[in-house]
Parts: sequence; structure tokens; C-alpha cells
Amino acid sequence: MTKVIKNKGRIEAFNPNKIKGSLQKATIDAGYTVEEKKDIINQVFANINKKIDEDEEIKSETIKMCLLTELDKCEPYIAKSWRNFDKKYKSR
Repeated sequence: MTKVIKNKGRIEAFNPNKIKGSLQKATIDAGYTVEEKKDIINQVFANINKKIDEDEEIKSETIKMCLLTELDKCEPYIAKSWRNFDKKYKSR
């Protein structure tokens, strides 16, 4: 199982539900319903899981950058919503 290296060095097991939940929240924050963008969410989620399955360890920042790159390609408004959330809540 892949291990995720968090920003402060803590290591935890990869939890795909966290990614799916984050994608869903960003979708809602962008003004869409999860149902409207279900195909996009599933596509991005599958691509990220493929990347993560290749590695034994991966940094959480790498996961985030991969997610944002995927979202920028197929749904830039959701990527923008994600970045706005990060600026507002995580840069404190």
C-alpha cells in the first residue's frame, strides 16, 4: 500500500476517500453539483489513483499538484475553486 508523506513529515496510509471527498468539495465550491460533474470527478480520480499506485511513497504536495494538473486540463473552474480554498484556509 502506498504511503503518503504529509507536509510536516508525518506518514500515513493512502486513503482514496480523501481525494474523492476533496474533488467533490471543490466541485460544489465551483458552483456545480457532484452529479453534474460525476464523469469528470471519476476520470480525475482514476488518473490520480493510477499515478499513486506506481509509487510506494508519495508526498501529499505531489498528489495535490497532480490533481490540479488533471483538473486544469478538463475542468479549470474546479481547479480554481481548489486553489482559492488553499489560499483562504491553508496558508494561515
